[in-house]
Amino acid sequence: MHILMLCALEVWALPSGGGAPTLHRTLRAYSERGHKVTFVTATIGANAHLPGGALRRALPGRPIDLPGLTFERFHVASLQESRIALPAIITKADQKLRFALLFPRLAAQRAEQVLQGNAVDVLYAYEVHGALAAQRVQRRHRLPTVARFQGTVLYPHLGSSLGRVRHYEEIQALRTRADLYIMTNDGTRGDAVLADVNPAAMSRLRFWRNGLDLERLRPVDAVRKASLRDALGLPGDAIILLTASRLANWKRVDRAVAAMPSVLAAVPNAHLMIVGDGEERTNLEDQAARLGVSQRVLFMGAIHQERVSDYMQAADVLLTLADLSNVGNPLLEAMSCGLAIVAIDAGDTSDLIRDRETGLLAPSGDVHQFGPVIVELASNNDLRRRLAAGARHYAEENFWTWDARLAAEVDEVERLGGQRIAGRVRNVAR
Repeated sequence: MHILMLCALEVWALPSGGGAPTLHRTLRAYSERGHKVTFVTATIGANAHLPGGALRRALPGRPIDLPGLTFERFHVASLQESRIALPAIITKADQKLRFALLFPRLAAQRAEQVLQGNAVDVLYAYEVHGALAAQRVQRRHRLPTVARFQGTVLYPHLGSSLGRVRHYEEIQALRTRADLYIMTNDGTRGDAVLADVNPAAMSRLRFWRNGLDLERLRPVDAVRKASLRDALGLPGDAIILLTASRLANWKRVDRAVAAMPSVLAAVPNAHLMIVGDGEERTNLEDQAARLGVSQRVLFMGAIHQERVSDYMQAADVLLTLADLSNVGNPLLEAMSCGLAIVAIDAGDTSDLIRDRETGLLAPSGDVHQFGPVIVELASNNDLRRRLAAGARHYAEENFWTWDARLAAEVDEVERLGGQRIAGRVRNVAR
């Protein structure tokens, strides 16, 4: 089966295999089943981490090497490539418009070149800009189509006309005509959003959580924890608070930094370990300096995804404090590792973090509550142990492996591709 995948994202958003593993896992799953994937993308993806915003000096990441995977890359022009310093608002508008308008057209053109010389069985639109490109391809080609979304930002805006206008490209992408819709169940209520903007899609929707490497993501004993702390340069007797995410504004890691003065007043041996990198790192470092907590806020940088579990197993408490949802892979991984958790009650987070059973929930929007909730958990060993056990039990009962998650997807897509292949064979037989 030959899959033509259109995607504006980097396979790894952060250097050294850092960031979410979903796209890499997806490509690997199709490769391992023996399928051919042609991956049409930009030379610098929409989610690329550019220290200092230096797009002009950015170099394309090295393509991943998987059997059957071919990259078709193209340049997406940008005002940021000029030598003129641009105001932040212009940079942001340029980034949004070139992927909303230029990328779909250029990706469709490159897809057309692929289609002229190759038999393609499935068109796979990965995320918003890939879906917008797929719509252009569909004008000339009738192909079985998969529309794949890693969650959505739309739910809070469904009741607002202005919000719908501001997120016009996302709404249009979700209206892509497809034979199969795959929406990640990441707490952003993507099923409700799709039901609102594209009700006809619901009978073809697979609303799945991401998978996990459950063999690697396990609680560790005190000896192993001490060994990990020593290897990572962490104090053995500290209470280690952890955030693990891209350092983007919407992740609200600043809330964890802001809580540190009150946490340290109650728990003097507390440290905050920030795993990940991104455009907000400098702002977070400056914030820690202003608050006088720089010595207790540890910036670990981008970590290869398979090593993030070491940091989780070395920590005591995960903090996940976003306003949209906190049901991303870091939360699932932390629960699997048996980590105590403080999460903001946003989106569908409370489906997993049941207050005082599998973690502590802080009310969304009440910034004054974050510190006391963190202090309560950081200062109470018995509570941490009980909630960590509850989180682990939930993970054992409810999570699935990456192999199981992607087998379910590939099985569905093989059925679509098989129909296309069978039709092609019948046409040849005639």
